[in-house]
Amino acid sequence: MRIRDVEAVALHRDLDERFANAQKWIDSREYCLVRIETDDGTVGWGECWGPVAGNREIVEEYVAPWLRGRDPRTVERIHDDLIFKLRSSYHSHVPAGVVSGVDMALWDCYGKATGEPISRLLGGARRDRVRAYATGHFFPDVDTFDAFEERVVREARGNVEAGFDALKVKIGVGRHFPWSTETDVEIMRSIRDAVGDDVRLMADANHAYDTADASRVGRQLEELDVHFFEEPIGPQHVEDYALLNRELDVPIAGGECWAFVEEFDRVFDEGAVGYAQPDVTSAGGITSMRRIASLADAANVQCLPHVFGSAVALAASLQVLATIPGDPMLEFDRTPNPIRDELAVDPIVNEGTDVPVPDGPGLGIEIDSDVLERFRTN
Repeated sequence: MRIRDVEAVALHRDLDERFANAQKWIDSREYCLVRIETDDGTVGWGECWGPVAGNREIVEEYVAPWLRGRDPRTVERIHDDLIFKLRSSYHSHVPAGVVSGVDMALWDCYGKATGEPISRLLGGARRDRVRAYATGHFFPDVDTFDAFEERVVREARGNVEAGFDALKVKIGVGRHFPWSTETDVEIMRSIRDAVGDDVRLMADANHAYDTADASRVGRQLEELDVHFFEEPIGPQHVEDYALLNRELDVPIAGGECWAFVEEFDRVFDEGAVGYAQPDVTSAGGITSMRRIASLADAANVQCLPHVFGSAVALAASLQVLATIPGDPMLEFDRTPNPIRDELAVDPIVNEGTDVPVPDGPGLGIEIDSDVLERFRTN
């Protein structure tokens, strides 16, 4: 079994209405998928984090010639060799999104070649469904705080009605609106009042604050029984993450902006997070995710993978989540996303509080070729 073809597949869809987190306004969904085909016709799919530009060129012009002819079942060796090759070429960084997309597609090929889901190849599933929390409650494109509050509270109630008993809310509104950090706390308080004490609430600042403001907000989130406080500050400030994690009673979460075992090793050594959130599309793929989850378990830190991608990333995350020790949760994006919702022939949906792990070979999903072509872009 040898790799015959490697292709970067660009997908794009404009949204009907934009929304924001503390980092940016989002008016479209764009993905760079990786398609690997072997000489026996097996096709594996992966997904890169980030814009198509850059990922596509590295995959097709640099990685593809090197991958052709290799055995996709040697996925962990390829993963490590690819990191070494990219490091020697780019020096100051390794394009982690590229490694992630390639690695994911290789695991999909490997699973399909053996007829097994990736979770079984990783050593066996601990669960066949995962408790999910609804991610959403982004910043709506409105002019007044009353309209903002009404929208996010209505969305929170709708997610509870849809069966979710855990919600993650975006804060850090001062990045886009003329409001203070007190507004962030007021938003969280309004949602807590609306959904009640039995719903688990999490807050995600997308590194909106400096350390002082993060500490101030965190103290108030404690009073609202917030389950974790995600990315309060920039991911480069690992020591300050550790400081906040020690000072606050609400656990600090982070990890979507860190890649590979080496970065997470430092995070765990510093005691920087109460919950680790690597993303399968940006941490180095399934190979790195498994290693990071094992490292987290050794450090007595629960791994809760970050997920904000297409159906490919969602399926890959579920395959890993099936194997993670402890009590992990799936981040289930509820924002408008036709690509995520339609790309798989059998869409991944919640069943009450849980989401089933796909049990087919590889990632466990089949890509709808008609939908792929509809969203495909140059």
